[in-house]
Amino acid sequence: MDIFALSIIKKSQIMKYLLFFLLLTFSVFPQNKINQEHLQSNFALKESKKAFKEGLLNKIDRTFSSPLNSNSEEKWMELFGEVGLQLYKSEKVYNAISVASKYAQNGSIKFKRALVEAIITLYPNDFGKTITTFYDNTNDPTLFAFCAYHLSKGSKTKDELLSETKKRFKKQNGNFESIPEINFLVYYLENDSILTPSLKEILSHDFVKGKTIIYSLQRKNRIYPGITIIKKPNGEFVKSKNDSIFYVQQLALSVTNLPGYLSQGNTPQGIFSVVGFYNSPTPTLGPTAAVLTRIPYEVPTKLWYHSTVTNGWNIKDYKNLLPKSWKNYLPIYESYYAGLTGRRKIVMHGSVDDLSFYDNLPFAPLTPSKGCLTTVELWSETNGKNLRSDQAKLMNAFFSTGELKGFLVVIDIDDKKEAVKIDEVLHLLK
Repeated sequence: MDIFALSIIKKSQIMKYLLFFLLLTFSVFPQNKINQEHLQSNFALKESKKAFKEGLLNKIDRTFSSPLNSNSEEKWMELFGEVGLQLYKSEKVYNAISVASKYAQNGSIKFKRALVEAIITLYPNDFGKTITTFYDNTNDPTLFAFCAYHLSKGSKTKDELLSETKKRFKKQNGNFESIPEINFLVYYLENDSILTPSLKEILSHDFVKGKTIIYSLQRKNRIYPGITIIKKPNGEFVKSKNDSIFYVQQLALSVTNLPGYLSQGNTPQGIFSVVGFYNSPTPTLGPTAAVLTRIPYEVPTKLWYHSTVTNGWNIKDYKNLLPKSWKNYLPIYESYYAGLTGRRKIVMHGSVDDLSFYDNLPFAPLTPSKGCLTTVELWSETNGKNLRSDQAKLMNAFFSTGELKGFLVVIDIDDKKEAVKIDEVLHLLK
């Protein structure tokens, strides 16, 4: 979600909006379709974009020119998140990261994490000494995993990282497998080429009878867009007007491009509960409704499992949702463990982000997020009206199922270096 835009709206207002739309979710009829021609966003206007950029630059000037200490850490952390979300780089931002790197040894764990996220997002080839220092000295599993993942891309071999990780966390905790971030780090370091189990089996699987199932099929390298398809409660996939399988492109990329098992990382693989839809009050997410999903541990099991499980959280219940060949495939449990570590608020939404921030990137005009699933939306700078909304198409396909509760399943199907195409899975849907 866009933390900059959220920061300009009072929390009380957000709660009122959220309560209203959560109530709406359970009372609306699926026949209520979104009319694209009626979509309009003042945030898309040229003057709004200009004001947004000016506001960001003023905040950079004001915050990064102030002293960095325990009292100002929070403001610096917030701004690191904001410039990261826009992939905004400048001399002032670079200098601020330099100052923060010198200060960070005395900073809080949260500040160190925010700093490393900013480095990985904006200047991955710089500040290597800062990353290495944290890696060598931290006992925090999340910060360690951030650094280890980054170092695996360059200065350390996977064998070195495996040996050091196991030694560090076995000594400290007795068993690194009990720490989700470290368990997944070790798994991916040990399994360079992970074969995905049978896609046909999971695409035909019921999960819970009578529920809608949304599939988001992605590449392992999330800079390449994936696609989303929707299965109705009767087992048939939603079709377009020309009787072809309905799909839209979808991006599951976080601006950090960190793995999904880490906070602020990409959308985790695995199962999410679909509990309805809502309209976000966040300007950059736009007026188009979003599919409301919940990660494990975010809500009670009765709501998450749609009343089929009513006891407390237990990995066995999640495992029981999966088809046989997927039960022992660790990547499909990313969402479960990400929820256990505290990830929250991952939804399927549109975007009114200023596309100029993402010019010439391979996924444009899709926009990255902080771990949500995003679709293409284009808007007029003159009157704010919608020009294209794959999100509206997605929502209308979702409404057409007649059942607004079910599951979202996110899967990395392979490691091809190109966007996912519907033709790759059509033969599996018959």
